[in-house]
Amino acid sequence: MPKISKITQVETARQFAFLQRMSMAHDRSIRSISGLTEVQLCTEPVTGDWTVKDMLGHVVTWNDEFRLAIQNILKKEISRFVSQEVDWEAWNAEKISGKRKWPWKRIRADLERDYSEAIELIVHLRPEEFRKYGATPWVYSPPKEMAKFINGSAETVETLVTYHWRHMNQHSRMIEKWGEKRGFKE
Repeated sequence: MPKISKITQVETARQFAFLQRMSMAHDRSIRSISGLTEVQLCTEPVTGDWTVKDMLGHVVTWNDEFRLAIQNILKKEISRFVSQEVDWEAWNAEKISGKRKWPWKRIRADLERDYSEAIELIVHLRPEEFRKYGATPWVYSPPKEMAKFINGSAETVETLVTYHWRHMNQHSRMIEKWGEKRGFKE
């Protein structure tokens, strides 16, 4: 797993700041689950019927989508969802359903893969690429929690990079509050 201290070829202060935020969000995710048993992680509902395992699978699924949208913008390709009405609740449910079959170890490994890929993305983006923009799958019918961040009919690569740690922090906060409420955390 790449650590920021090992990354030496960062071109801009923006990249360094983004790497720090990504690392802090990842560390927060790990802290939010530390001390929890596999049973607690995989069976105790945090919100609705979503467990911690489900939430982390959800975060990684969306981070993969953010990176795919960035790749599409950089390649000037059209997203597979653009101009379609997407039922994001159904989409999320479908993705969670698929990952519910995964064992905890696989979800945990996927979380680390996601972090590594996000770090690699940030390190390899050229300064001018952060300003590129394009349509994303959710720009016309955004999920409720993303609607307040979307500006117009296109998003910049920089905005999509920030979604990674914002989304991680959002769900880490939910896990922390759940753990405190249930007496799993101090």
